[in-house]
Amino acid sequence: MRFAWLLTAILAGTAVYTQAAQDYSREYSQCMKFTYGDRTKTEKCIAKELKGQTKILKKSYKNYLKLNANNAAVVKNHYALFESRLDKQCGRIRAGNYTKIQQGQCALAMVIEQSNYYQSRSFVGKR
Repeated sequence: MRFAWLLTAILAGTAVYTQAAQDYSREYSQCMKFTYGDRTKTEKCIAKELKGQTKILKKSYKNYLKLNANNAAVVKNHYALFESRLDKQCGRIRAGNYTKIQQGQCALAMVIEQSNYYQSRSFVGKR
């Protein structure tokens, strides 16, 4: 009986953590399924998803900044470093016909990762 309760508690905790992490949207996955390798359609899917994920990032950042008002300078510096790293890492991709797609996918992955960072730190701060 105790084992079943413990297993349920662990699974419930995992589910809460999983829900807290952002990932690509369902719309993006659907969009990418139906591009059929068309570069223009793929670029549009990525651009739309990047716009939405950037909104989530900014909201997460503002919430994190509010929760860490005492360390606002450090948080702002961390965000500025992220933006610099994003520009350097994703802006350097400059080879081939699919450069814009590769840059978009790079930026998308980094934005989601940063958003998850802020959300996970904000989640812990709410306890």
